[in-house]
Amino acid sequence: MIRSARRLLGSRPVWVKQLFLGMMIVLGIGAIGTLVIKQGLVRWPLKVATGPAMIGGADFLNTITKVFAEERPIIHLKRIKKESFAASAKALENGEADLAIVRSDIAMPSNGLTIAVLRRDNLVLIVPGNASLSSFQGLSGQKIGLLKSDSAERNESLVRLLNGVLNFYNINPETVHQELLTLDEIGPAIAKKQVAGILALGPSGTGPVSKAIAAIGSASKTSPKLIGEKQAAAIAKTIQGTEANEIEEGDFGGAKPKPEEALETLAVTFRLVGRHSLPDFATGEIARLLTLTKARLISTSPLARNIEAPDSDDGSGLPIHPGAAAYFEGEQNSLVDSAVSIFYLISIILGILGSCIVWLFSARKSDSATGGGIDIERLVSIMRNARNANLTLLDRLDDELSDLVIRSFDQGKVPDADQIGIIAIVTRQLDLRRQRLQAHPPV
Repeated sequence: MIRSARRLLGSRPVWVKQLFLGMMIVLGIGAIGTLVIKQGLVRWPLKVATGPAMIGGADFLNTITKVFAEERPIIHLKRIKKESFAASAKALENGEADLAIVRSDIAMPSNGLTIAVLRRDNLVLIVPGNASLSSFQGLSGQKIGLLKSDSAERNESLVRLLNGVLNFYNINPETVHQELLTLDEIGPAIAKKQVAGILALGPSGTGPVSKAIAAIGSASKTSPKLIGEKQAAAIAKTIQGTEANEIEEGDFGGAKPKPEEALETLAVTFRLVGRHSLPDFATGEIARLLTLTKARLISTSPLARNIEAPDSDDGSGLPIHPGAAAYFEGEQNSLVDSAVSIFYLISIILGILGSCIVWLFSARKSDSATGGGIDIERLVSIMRNARNANLTLLDRLDDELSDLVIRSFDQGKVPDADQIGIIAIVTRQLDLRRQRLQAHPPV
Protein backbone atom coordinates (compact mmCIF):
# COMPACT_ATOMS: atom_id res chain seq x y z
CA MET A 1 0.00 0.00 0.00
CA ILE A 2 2.83 2.38 0.87
CA ARG A 3 4.61 1.56 -2.39
CA SER A 4 1.42 2.19 -4.32
CA ALA A 5 1.04 5.57 -2.62
CA ARG A 6 4.64 6.45 -3.45
CA ARG A 7 4.17 5.49 -7.09
CA LEU A 8 0.96 7.47 -7.21
CA LEU A 9 2.48 10.60 -5.71
CA GLY A 10 5.98 10.32 -7.09
CA SER A 11 5.27 12.11 -10.36
CA ARG A 12 2.54 14.40 -9.08
CA PRO A 13 2.78 18.19 -8.62
CA VAL A 14 3.90 19.52 -5.24
CA TRP A 15 0.41 20.79 -4.33
CA VAL A 16 -1.03 17.29 -4.71
CA LYS A 17 1.57 15.88 -2.34
CA GLN A 18 0.84 18.65 0.17
CA LEU A 19 -2.90 18.04 -0.08
CA PHE A 20 -2.42 14.32 0.50
CA LEU A 21 -0.17 15.00 3.49
CA GLY A 22 -2.73 17.45 4.91
CA MET A 23 -5.47 14.84 4.61
CA MET A 24 -3.38 12.31 6.48
CA ILE A 25 -2.60 14.83 9.22
CA VAL A 26 -6.29 15.72 9.65
CA LEU A 27 -7.25 12.05 9.86
CA GLY A 28 -4.47 11.42 12.38
CA ILE A 29 -5.47 14.35 14.56
CA GLY A 30 -9.11 13.27 14.41
CA ALA A 31 -8.25 9.70 15.43
CA ILE A 32 -6.06 10.86 18.32
CA GLY A 33 -8.66 13.42 19.44
CA THR A 34 -11.43 10.83 19.44
CA LEU A 35 -9.28 8.42 21.44
CA VAL A 36 -8.39 11.10 23.98
CA ILE A 37 -12.04 12.09 24.45
CA LYS A 38 -13.20 8.46 24.66
CA GLN A 39 -10.61 7.65 27.32
CA GLY A 40 -11.44 10.78 29.31
CA LEU A 41 -7.87 12.06 29.16
CA VAL A 42 -8.90 15.71 28.88
CA ARG A 43 -11.17 17.84 31.05
CA TRP A 44 -13.20 20.94 30.35
CA PRO A 45 -13.28 22.79 33.68
CA LEU A 46 -16.56 24.54 34.45
CA LYS A 47 -16.97 26.74 37.52
CA VAL A 48 -20.19 26.26 39.47
CA ALA A 49 -21.33 28.83 42.04
CA THR A 50 -23.14 27.37 45.06
CA GLY A 51 -25.23 29.15 47.68
CA PRO A 52 -25.14 28.53 51.44
CA ALA A 53 -25.83 25.01 52.75
CA MET A 54 -26.41 23.88 49.18
CA ILE A 55 -29.45 21.66 48.85
CA GLY A 56 -29.13 19.72 52.04
CA GLY A 57 -25.44 20.22 52.66
CA ALA A 58 -22.06 20.11 50.98
CA ASP A 59 -21.85 16.30 51.26
CA PHE A 60 -24.43 15.84 48.54
CA LEU A 61 -22.55 18.09 46.09
CA ASN A 62 -19.32 16.28 46.99
CA THR A 63 -21.00 13.01 46.06
CA ILE A 64 -22.16 14.47 42.74
CA THR A 65 -18.63 15.69 42.02
CA LYS A 66 -17.26 12.23 42.87
CA VAL A 67 -19.66 10.53 40.45
CA PHE A 68 -18.65 13.03 37.76
CA ALA A 69 -14.99 12.12 38.32
CA GLU A 70 -15.63 8.36 38.27
CA GLU A 71 -17.36 8.60 34.91
CA ARG A 72 -14.28 10.31 33.45
CA PRO A 73 -16.33 12.81 31.44
CA ILE A 74 -14.87 15.78 29.63
CA ILE A 75 -16.74 18.03 32.09
CA HIS A 76 -14.97 18.85 35.37
CA LEU A 77 -16.75 20.92 38.03
CA LYS A 78 -14.93 23.45 40.16
CA ARG A 79 -16.98 24.85 43.04
CA ILE A 80 -17.16 28.52 43.97
CA LYS A 81 -18.84 28.98 47.35
CA LYS A 82 -21.07 32.03 47.70
CA GLU A 83 -22.68 33.51 50.80
CA SER A 84 -26.17 33.62 49.28
CA PHE A 85 -28.24 32.35 46.37
CA ALA A 86 -28.47 35.91 45.08
CA ALA A 87 -24.65 36.05 45.00
CA SER A 88 -24.59 32.70 43.21
CA ALA A 89 -26.90 34.07 40.50
CA LYS A 90 -24.81 37.22 40.26
CA ALA A 91 -21.65 35.15 39.73
CA LEU A 92 -23.23 33.62 36.63
CA GLU A 93 -24.36 36.99 35.32
CA ASN A 94 -20.95 38.65 35.63
CA GLY A 95 -19.06 35.71 34.09
CA GLU A 96 -17.38 34.55 37.27
CA ALA A 97 -19.08 31.16 36.97
CA ASP A 98 -20.30 28.93 34.12
CA LEU A 99 -22.96 27.21 36.23
CA ALA A 100 -24.84 28.23 39.35
CA ILE A 101 -27.15 26.68 41.92
CA VAL A 102 -29.97 29.13 42.58
CA ARG A 103 -33.39 29.28 44.17
CA SER A 104 -36.16 30.29 41.82
CA ASP A 105 -37.93 32.75 44.12
CA ILE A 106 -34.75 34.47 45.34
CA ALA A 107 -32.80 35.23 42.18
CA MET A 108 -32.62 33.84 38.67
CA PRO A 109 -29.69 35.06 36.54
CA SER A 110 -30.71 36.87 33.38
CA ASN A 111 -28.30 34.79 31.28
CA GLY A 112 -29.11 31.45 32.93
CA LEU A 113 -31.02 28.49 31.51
CA THR A 114 -32.14 25.54 33.63
CA ILE A 115 -30.23 22.27 33.29
CA ALA A 116 -31.90 20.34 36.13
CA VAL A 117 -34.20 20.82 39.12
CA LEU A 118 -32.29 19.72 42.22
CA ARG A 119 -35.07 20.13 44.79
CA ARG A 120 -38.64 21.36 45.08
CA ASP A 121 -39.73 22.94 48.39
CA ASN A 122 -43.41 23.12 49.31
CA LEU A 123 -45.11 25.86 51.32
CA VAL A 124 -47.25 24.30 54.06
CA LEU A 125 -49.22 25.78 56.96
CA ILE A 126 -49.27 23.32 59.90
CA VAL A 127 -51.85 23.68 62.69
CA PRO A 128 -52.91 21.49 65.64
CA GLY A 129 -55.59 18.93 64.86
CA ASN A 130 -58.18 20.74 66.98
CA ALA A 131 -57.56 24.18 65.46
CA SER A 132 -60.35 26.04 63.70
CA LEU A 133 -57.96 27.58 61.16
CA SER A 134 -58.43 25.82 57.81
CA SER A 135 -57.06 28.14 55.13
CA PHE A 136 -54.68 31.03 54.44
CA GLN A 137 -57.73 33.27 54.10
CA GLY A 138 -58.40 32.79 57.81
CA LEU A 139 -55.04 34.24 58.87
CA SER A 140 -56.27 37.82 59.20
CA GLY A 141 -55.84 38.89 62.84
CA GLN A 142 -53.95 35.69 63.71
CA LYS A 143 -50.45 35.24 65.04
CA ILE A 144 -48.42 32.83 62.95
CA GLY A 145 -45.02 31.28 63.42
CA LEU A 146 -42.58 30.97 60.49
CA LEU A 147 -40.10 28.12 60.67
CA LYS A 148 -36.72 29.81 60.88
CA SER A 149 -33.69 28.59 58.95
CA ASP A 150 -30.02 29.39 59.43
CA SER A 151 -30.06 31.75 56.43
CA ALA A 152 -31.38 35.31 56.66
CA GLU A 153 -31.92 35.23 52.90
CA ARG A 154 -34.28 32.27 53.13
CA ASN A 155 -36.08 33.70 56.15
CA GLU A 156 -36.78 36.89 54.20
CA SER A 157 -37.98 34.82 51.28
CA LEU A 158 -40.43 32.91 53.50
CA VAL A 159 -41.86 36.22 54.73
CA ARG A 160 -42.25 37.39 51.10
CA LEU A 161 -44.05 34.19 50.17
CA LEU A 162 -46.53 34.55 53.02
CA ASN A 163 -47.12 38.23 52.21
CA GLY A 164 -47.62 37.33 48.54
CA VAL A 165 -50.35 34.84 49.43
CA LEU A 166 -52.01 37.34 51.77
CA ASN A 167 -51.93 40.06 49.12
CA PHE A 168 -53.58 37.68 46.64
CA TYR A 169 -56.56 37.50 49.03
CA ASN A 170 -56.44 41.27 49.69
CA ILE A 171 -55.37 40.65 53.29
CA ASN A 172 -53.07 43.32 54.68
CA PRO A 173 -49.90 41.51 55.85
CA GLU A 174 -49.75 43.89 58.80
CA THR A 175 -52.93 42.29 60.18
CA VAL A 176 -51.11 38.98 60.52
CA HIS A 177 -48.51 38.94 63.29
CA GLN A 178 -45.49 36.98 62.06
CA GLU A 179 -42.74 35.54 64.22
CA LEU A 180 -39.72 33.54 63.13
CA LEU A 181 -39.32 30.45 65.34
CA THR A 182 -36.63 27.80 65.40
CA LEU A 183 -37.57 24.13 65.46
CA ASP A 184 -36.92 24.01 69.22
CA GLU A 185 -39.19 27.02 69.79
CA ILE A 186 -42.15 25.59 67.89
CA GLY A 187 -43.31 23.12 70.54
CA PRO A 188 -43.49 25.59 73.45
CA ALA A 189 -45.16 28.25 71.26
CA ILE A 190 -47.88 25.79 70.18
CA ALA A 191 -48.35 24.39 73.68
CA LYS A 192 -48.83 27.89 75.10
CA LYS A 193 -51.04 28.85 72.13
CA GLN A 194 -48.77 31.78 71.36
CA VAL A 195 -49.20 31.05 67.63
CA ALA A 196 -52.11 29.59 65.68
CA GLY A 197 -49.86 27.53 63.45
CA ILE A 198 -46.48 27.21 61.77
CA LEU A 199 -45.66 28.12 58.17
CA ALA A 200 -42.87 25.90 56.83
CA LEU A 201 -41.10 25.55 53.51
CA GLY A 202 -39.30 22.34 52.65
CA PRO A 203 -39.08 19.23 50.49
CA SER A 204 -41.20 16.12 50.74
CA GLY A 205 -39.87 13.36 52.95
CA THR A 206 -37.63 13.80 55.94
CA GLY A 207 -36.79 17.46 56.47
CA PRO A 208 -37.92 20.68 58.14
CA VAL A 209 -41.61 20.19 57.34
CA SER A 210 -41.78 16.66 58.72
CA LYS A 211 -39.89 17.76 61.85
CA ALA A 212 -42.27 20.69 62.37
CA ILE A 213 -45.25 18.31 62.02
CA ALA A 214 -43.80 16.06 64.70
CA ALA A 215 -43.08 18.96 67.03
CA ILE A 216 -46.62 20.38 66.71
CA GLY A 217 -48.17 16.93 67.19
CA SER A 218 -46.12 16.35 70.31
CA ALA A 219 -46.92 19.79 71.77
CA SER A 220 -50.66 19.77 70.99
CA LYS A 221 -51.27 16.05 71.69
CA THR A 222 -53.20 15.92 68.43
CA SER A 223 -52.64 14.80 64.84
CA PRO A 224 -51.66 18.04 63.07
CA LYS A 225 -53.49 19.30 59.99
CA LEU A 226 -51.68 20.45 56.86
CA ILE A 227 -53.09 23.40 54.96
CA GLY A 228 -52.15 23.92 51.37
CA GLU A 229 -53.43 26.37 48.79
CA LYS A 230 -56.02 25.36 46.21
CA GLN A 231 -55.44 28.59 44.30
CA ALA A 232 -51.72 27.86 44.01
CA ALA A 233 -51.67 28.03 40.20
CA ALA A 234 -53.26 31.49 40.22
CA ILE A 235 -51.11 32.73 43.10
CA ALA A 236 -47.91 31.49 41.39
CA LYS A 237 -48.57 33.94 38.56
CA THR A 238 -48.33 36.81 41.05
CA ILE A 239 -45.20 35.66 42.91
CA GLN A 240 -42.09 35.38 40.78
CA GLY A 241 -40.22 32.09 40.91
CA THR A 242 -43.07 30.04 42.38
CA GLU A 243 -45.23 27.33 40.87
CA ALA A 244 -48.11 25.08 41.80
CA ASN A 245 -47.23 21.63 43.10
CA GLU A 246 -49.12 18.65 44.45
CA ILE A 247 -47.88 16.92 47.59
CA GLU A 248 -48.78 13.26 47.39
CA GLU A 249 -50.56 11.46 50.18
CA GLY A 250 -48.19 10.46 52.99
CA ASP A 251 -45.17 12.32 51.53
CA PHE A 252 -44.05 13.64 54.92
CA GLY A 253 -44.33 10.30 56.71
CA GLY A 254 -44.82 10.05 60.48
CA ALA A 255 -46.83 7.77 62.78
CA LYS A 256 -49.88 8.89 60.86
CA PRO A 257 -48.38 9.78 57.46
CA LYS A 258 -49.10 13.32 56.35
CA PRO A 259 -50.83 14.63 54.40
CA GLU A 260 -53.77 12.28 54.68
CA GLU A 261 -54.72 13.12 51.09
CA ALA A 262 -53.04 14.82 48.15
CA LEU A 263 -52.49 18.51 48.83
CA GLU A 264 -52.15 21.35 46.32
CA THR A 265 -49.75 24.12 47.34
CA LEU A 266 -47.12 26.63 46.25
CA ALA A 267 -43.56 25.49 45.64
CA VAL A 268 -40.14 26.96 44.90
CA THR A 269 -37.28 25.16 43.19
CA PHE A 270 -33.53 24.88 43.62
CA ARG A 271 -32.06 24.75 40.14
CA LEU A 272 -28.76 24.12 38.42
CA VAL A 273 -28.56 26.74 35.70
CA GLY A 274 -25.92 27.34 33.05
CA ARG A 275 -24.93 30.18 30.77
CA HIS A 276 -27.08 30.26 27.65
CA SER A 277 -23.83 30.32 25.63
CA LEU A 278 -22.75 26.89 26.93
CA PRO A 279 -22.73 24.35 24.07
CA ASP A 280 -25.65 21.94 23.97
CA PHE A 281 -23.38 18.89 24.24
CA ALA A 282 -21.90 20.23 27.51
CA THR A 283 -25.25 20.83 29.23
CA GLY A 284 -26.55 17.54 27.85
CA GLU A 285 -23.56 15.75 29.37
CA ILE A 286 -24.14 17.44 32.74
CA ALA A 287 -27.80 16.39 32.65
CA ARG A 288 -26.74 12.82 31.88
CA LEU A 289 -24.32 12.70 34.79
CA LEU A 290 -26.88 14.15 37.20
CA THR A 291 -29.34 11.46 36.13
CA LEU A 292 -26.65 8.83 36.71
CA THR A 293 -25.95 10.32 40.15
CA LYS A 294 -29.63 10.05 41.05
CA ALA A 295 -29.74 6.40 39.95
CA ARG A 296 -26.69 5.55 42.06
CA LEU A 297 -27.72 7.40 45.23
CA ILE A 298 -31.51 7.05 45.29
CA SER A 299 -31.34 4.06 47.65
CA THR A 300 -28.91 5.68 50.08
CA SER A 301 -29.61 9.42 49.91
CA PRO A 302 -33.10 10.91 50.30
CA LEU A 303 -31.81 14.02 48.53
CA ALA A 304 -31.04 12.13 45.32
CA ARG A 305 -34.69 11.41 44.58
CA ASN A 306 -35.39 15.14 44.32
CA ILE A 307 -33.29 15.55 41.15
CA GLU A 308 -35.65 15.87 38.20
CA ALA A 309 -35.84 17.06 34.64
CA PRO A 310 -37.09 20.64 34.25
CA ASP A 311 -40.57 20.98 32.82
CA SER A 312 -41.22 23.81 30.39
CA ASP A 313 -44.94 23.60 31.22
CA ASP A 314 -44.63 23.87 35.01
CA GLY A 315 -45.88 27.46 34.93
CA SER A 316 -42.72 28.91 36.44
CA GLY A 317 -41.72 30.63 33.21
CA LEU A 318 -38.11 29.61 33.77
CA PRO A 319 -36.44 28.62 30.45
CA ILE A 320 -34.66 25.30 29.91
CA HIS A 321 -31.29 24.95 28.23
CA PRO A 322 -31.83 23.27 24.84
CA GLY A 323 -28.93 20.85 25.44
CA ALA A 324 -30.50 19.56 28.66
CA ALA A 325 -33.94 19.42 27.05
CA ALA A 326 -32.54 17.35 24.17
CA TYR A 327 -30.98 14.89 26.62
CA PHE A 328 -34.10 14.43 28.74
CA GLU A 329 -36.17 13.96 25.58
CA GLY A 330 -33.73 11.32 24.32
CA GLU A 331 -32.72 13.33 21.26
CA GLN A 332 -29.06 14.02 21.99
CA ASN A 333 -26.03 11.77 21.57
CA SER A 334 -23.40 11.61 24.25
CA LEU A 335 -20.29 13.73 23.89
CA VAL A 336 -18.19 10.72 22.87
CA ASP A 337 -20.74 9.63 20.27
CA SER A 338 -20.77 13.16 18.87
CA ALA A 339 -16.98 13.26 18.66
CA VAL A 340 -16.83 9.85 16.98
CA SER A 341 -19.55 10.87 14.54
CA ILE A 342 -17.65 14.03 13.65
CA PHE A 343 -14.45 12.02 13.11
CA TYR A 344 -16.24 9.53 10.89
CA LEU A 345 -17.85 12.36 8.94
CA ILE A 346 -14.45 13.99 8.36
CA SER A 347 -13.02 10.60 7.36
CA ILE A 348 -15.81 10.07 4.82
CA ILE A 349 -15.39 13.57 3.36
CA LEU A 350 -11.62 13.21 3.08
CA GLY A 351 -12.04 9.72 1.63
CA ILE A 352 -14.36 11.01 -1.07
CA LEU A 353 -12.00 13.92 -1.76
CA GLY A 354 -9.03 11.55 -2.02
CA SER A 355 -10.95 9.26 -4.36
CA CYS A 356 -11.82 12.22 -6.58
CA ILE A 357 -8.16 13.26 -6.75
CA VAL A 358 -7.06 9.71 -7.60
CA TRP A 359 -9.77 9.48 -10.27
CA LEU A 360 -8.77 12.85 -11.71
CA PHE A 361 -5.12 11.90 -12.11
CA SER A 362 -6.00 8.41 -13.30
CA ALA A 363 -8.17 10.01 -15.98
CA ARG A 364 -5.31 12.31 -16.95
CA LYS A 365 -2.95 9.37 -17.07
CA SER A 366 -5.43 7.44 -19.21
CA ASP A 367 -5.83 10.44 -21.48
CA SER A 368 -2.04 10.68 -21.79
CA ALA A 369 -1.79 6.99 -22.55
CA THR A 370 -4.42 7.14 -25.26
CA GLY A 371 -3.01 10.24 -26.87
CA GLY A 372 -5.27 12.78 -28.50
CA GLY A 373 -2.47 15.31 -29.11
CA ILE A 374 -1.74 14.22 -32.73
CA ASP A 375 -3.85 15.93 -35.38
CA ILE A 376 -5.00 12.98 -37.53
CA GLU A 377 -6.36 15.23 -40.25
CA ARG A 378 -3.00 16.97 -40.50
CA LEU A 379 -1.24 13.61 -40.83
CA VAL A 380 -3.59 12.69 -43.67
CA SER A 381 -2.92 16.08 -45.27
CA ILE A 382 0.86 15.54 -45.07
CA MET A 383 0.52 12.11 -46.67
CA ARG A 384 -1.67 13.51 -49.47
CA ASN A 385 0.71 16.38 -50.19
CA ALA A 386 3.68 14.02 -50.20
CA ARG A 387 2.47 12.21 -53.34
CA ASN A 388 3.41 15.03 -55.73
CA ALA A 389 5.82 17.02 -53.53
CA ASN A 390 9.24 18.13 -54.66
CA LEU A 391 12.31 17.81 -52.43
CA THR A 392 11.80 21.24 -50.90
CA LEU A 393 8.19 20.50 -49.98
CA LEU A 394 9.18 17.06 -48.70
CA ASP A 395 11.65 18.68 -46.31
CA ARG A 396 8.90 20.99 -44.99
CA LEU A 397 6.42 18.11 -44.60
CA ASP A 398 9.07 16.03 -42.81
CA ASP A 399 9.74 18.92 -40.42
CA GLU A 400 6.03 19.39 -39.81
CA LEU A 401 5.59 15.68 -38.96
CA SER A 402 8.50 15.87 -36.52
CA ASP A 403 7.00 18.98 -34.88
CA LEU A 404 3.65 17.20 -34.43
CA VAL A 405 5.25 14.25 -32.64
CA ILE A 406 7.55 16.41 -30.48
CA ARG A 407 4.69 18.72 -29.46
CA SER A 408 2.61 15.69 -28.45
CA PHE A 409 5.35 14.38 -26.15
CA ASP A 410 5.94 17.85 -24.69
CA GLN A 411 2.27 17.93 -23.66
CA GLY A 412 2.59 14.55 -21.94
CA LYS A 413 0.35 12.89 -24.50
CA VAL A 414 1.80 9.67 -25.85
CA PRO A 415 0.38 8.67 -29.26
CA ASP A 416 -1.67 5.51 -29.22
CA ALA A 417 -1.11 2.47 -31.42
CA ASP A 418 -3.38 3.70 -34.22
CA GLN A 419 -1.65 7.07 -34.35
CA ILE A 420 1.77 5.44 -34.31
CA GLY A 421 0.68 3.31 -37.28
CA ILE A 422 -0.49 6.36 -39.22
CA ILE A 423 2.76 8.20 -38.43
CA ALA A 424 4.69 5.20 -39.74
CA ILE A 425 2.65 5.20 -42.96
CA VAL A 426 3.18 8.96 -43.45
CA THR A 427 6.90 8.58 -42.79
CA ARG A 428 7.07 5.69 -45.26
CA GLN A 429 5.18 7.77 -47.84
CA LEU A 430 7.67 10.65 -47.45
CA ASP A 431 10.63 8.29 -47.76
CA LEU A 432 9.24 6.60 -50.90
CA ARG A 433 8.60 9.97 -52.55
CA ARG A 434 12.11 11.13 -51.71
CA GLN A 435 13.60 7.91 -53.15
CA ARG A 436 11.67 8.32 -56.42
CA LEU A 437 12.80 11.93 -56.81
CA GLN A 438 16.38 10.99 -56.14
CA ALA A 439 16.21 8.06 -58.63
CA HIS A 440 14.48 10.08 -61.33
CA PRO A 441 15.24 13.76 -60.84
CA PRO A 442 12.77 16.07 -62.61
CA VAL A 443 14.03 17.57 -65.91
